[in-house]
Amino acid sequence: MLLLCALVWGLAFAFQRSAANQINPIAFNGIRFCLASGVICVLLLVYELINKKKGIKSLPWNKSTLLGGVICGVSLFLASNLQQYGMMYTTAGRAGFITALYIVLVPVLGLLAAKKISVPSRFAIPVAIAGFWLMCSSGSEAIGIGDFLGLASTVFFALQILFIDVFGQESDPFKLTLVQFVTCAVISIAGMGVVGFPDGAVISESIVSIMYVGVFSAGIGYTLQTVGQKFTEPSVAALIMSLESVVGMIGGILILGETHSSAELAGCMLVFVAVILAQAAFPKKFLQFDKKQYILSSTKK
Repeated sequence: MLLLCALVWGLAFAFQRSAANQINPIAFNGIRFCLASGVICVLLLVYELINKKKGIKSLPWNKSTLLGGVICGVSLFLASNLQQYGMMYTTAGRAGFITALYIVLVPVLGLLAAKKISVPSRFAIPVAIAGFWLMCSSGSEAIGIGDFLGLASTVFFALQILFIDVFGQESDPFKLTLVQFVTCAVISIAGMGVVGFPDGAVISESIVSIMYVGVFSAGIGYTLQTVGQKFTEPSVAALIMSLESVVGMIGGILILGETHSSAELAGCMLVFVAVILAQAAFPKKFLQFDKKQYILSSTKK
């Protein structure tokens, strides 16, 4: 399931790149997260029915779910839109590896919460910087605004992960994600009032990309991650899902016909090495769903 999740997420970069020059990023994400909210809503209903049939009491709609979902949603809104704006100026393959840097940033931002950085993660930071420079300062396009926007988006992706780690401990994962997606959709729709609503022709032109990232990447991808992590160690799960960067580059080459120089590929390899090194400091409770803990916490409530 986690490998399939990495595949779904990785291919999303090609669809995002394809839509970047067709529809405004805020409108793209607004429609995308409306679709994703619908998918998660249906899955939540099915999930609740299954739990009810098994006699398992689900975690309620509590403060952590609502407040945490809104905070995560704001972070996701900023991350997704910065990434999509960046996609207008860079390749899908490059964007995939830049996005993967969020795993390196998580332990760095953890310093703000007085968390220690492991020795492997200390090595990951300079390796990631070297990889980013090598990847973006050579090839068909030198480092530009698209790469910097992508890098900025990784900061908010990392913050979203840290917020999920904080609020997810007392929240149902599906409910937290639903609030997160709805928040992101509402802010995006409000943003569309400023930048303008796309007409039917523009939406029709981008419908395949919107459907993919909304239904498959966000809705189904997250579900695969949630279920898959029930049976996998967090560090192993993070490593498997980080393969989305590799899939993103392959997808850009096969679907969009992108090309990369040997220096760019070497930079991508360095970034991937940095991502692997950073696994040692990846939050142990990141979206981890332990069935025994869930039943115990539900029983207490």
